[in-house]
Amino acid sequence: MTDARALAERLFEIIDGHRWADVDTVLHGDAVLSSPFGHRLTVPAWLEVNRSFAVACPDGHHTITDVVDAGDRFAVEGMWTGTHTGPMTGPAGSIAPTGRSVVLPFCGVAARRDQRIASVTVYLDQTAMLTQLGLVAEPATAR
Repeated sequence: MTDARALAERLFEIIDGHRWADVDTVLHGDAVLSSPFGHRLTVPAWLEVNRSFAVACPDGHHTITDVVDAGDRFAVEGMWTGTHTGPMTGPAGSIAPTGRSVVLPFCGVAARRDQRIASVTVYLDQTAMLTQLGLVAEPATAR
């Protein structure tokens, strides 16, 4: 069985390197992917989300900080960093580049089948990302 860390590293190398044609080496064609940017996405729809981020933050990079491997299921924790230098697609349309950097913790829970990823759910804080980009106000602190 493919080591979970190696599988996650291969996926992030593909995403970070914008090598979209290589995604089938790590994802099953029928994989289901969910995140704050879309629920139960097909591989082509998920690739569109990633392409959009690649345009908005072409230097985007994933760093793995921890992996929990449990048979056919695994979890990956890490950081995504990037600089908003291109237009970002948002629900209300295009967001002009802010030039700001983002450091965003994430966690992904995945299932694998036959040495490739069959499903992934990614958890991250969209508000933290928007705050770092200066697109929403800093949340008030509790007193």
